[in-house]
Amino acid sequence: MAELMTKENTIAKGRLLHFDLLRILACFSVVMLHSAAQFWYVVPVTDPEWFVINAYDAVVRFGVPVFVMISGALFLNAEKEISFKRLFLHNILRMIILYLVWSLIYGLFDCRLYQTQIGFDVVLQELIVGRYHLWFLRMIAGIYLLLPIIKTWLINASKKHVEYFLILFMIFQVGRETLHAVIKWNWMNFLSNSVEIDMVCGYLGYFVLGYYIVHYGIDKKWHKWIYAGGILSVPANILGSYVLSVRANMAVGELFDSFGIFTFMISLALFLFFTEKVSKVHYAEGATRIIRELSSATLGIYLMHLLFIEFFGTYGFHSRMIPSIVGIPVLAVACFAVCFVISAIVRRIPLVGKYLC
Repeated sequence: MAELMTKENTIAKGRLLHFDLLRILACFSVVMLHSAAQFWYVVPVTDPEWFVINAYDAVVRFGVPVFVMISGALFLNAEKEISFKRLFLHNILRMIILYLVWSLIYGLFDCRLYQTQIGFDVVLQELIVGRYHLWFLRMIAGIYLLLPIIKTWLINASKKHVEYFLILFMIFQVGRETLHAVIKWNWMNFLSNSVEIDMVCGYLGYFVLGYYIVHYGIDKKWHKWIYAGGILSVPANILGSYVLSVRANMAVGELFDSFGIFTFMISLALFLFFTEKVSKVHYAEGATRIIRELSSATLGIYLMHLLFIEFFGTYGFHSRMIPSIVGIPVLAVACFAVCFVISAIVRRIPLVGKYLC
């Protein structure tokens, strides 16, 4: 109990170093994902290079689930008090402003890139639709809206109640999405969709899972099986998506989506490993400062990395400028580094920095 209280007090400060490291890894995985996705739909699935592209794409899908699990572990902490005023005027409002600002930036970039006239209808469409990766801001704002309800329930719920919720999430979200990806029979889709339990579906499941692992833990007898499952899920994600794509004669990524069983296992294993193992590592003061600086820049990196992937692409600097097995990580590292520098500078602008990244 004393260990749990200490852990909760540390979480309340929001500066768990292993979460900072995990956040950096998750952010880089998203940059890698979009670097790999540049030509995922373009290269024929029968081309050996597509297998390389798909392999990178399949391996790094854990980024968003891990981001959400970290948020759940921190925001659902019983000692972290969040008033309605702070929830709406700080957390949710910030997500809305970030979404509008970056939707506008990407819209103006598109107008410049494609020589499109900047009209009110174009700007309005960009503000509403946004760039495809900005869906994360809408999703996390939706979870924030539920925070007072979910937190009240978790404070009063027993461990078995939380486990029941997570079992339903694994059956009706992870299990259902995996079945949809593998089995295309109409009757199977009908059966899997016949029970509508929206509360246990979506990223809220990952949000609660992050809380559960940190505050209750998973029995050590299961750790080796979870780690083994996570390791084996890497080749399973690669080969499974490859087989489904060749069968369809087109790129198919449903299996390694955020709720595919293999991505779920990889995300679970990573989060457990960082929580149970990496959290015990001690770092020098200099290394700690670097880790925290990188972690603080991850939101900005996430928001702007696509801009630079596309901008670099217009000048021939893309993931296929050299063989993809090298080109994808080179592009990802370059974008990550540039975005980190810009994010670190912009965040320090008084008053407006936090609403830009």
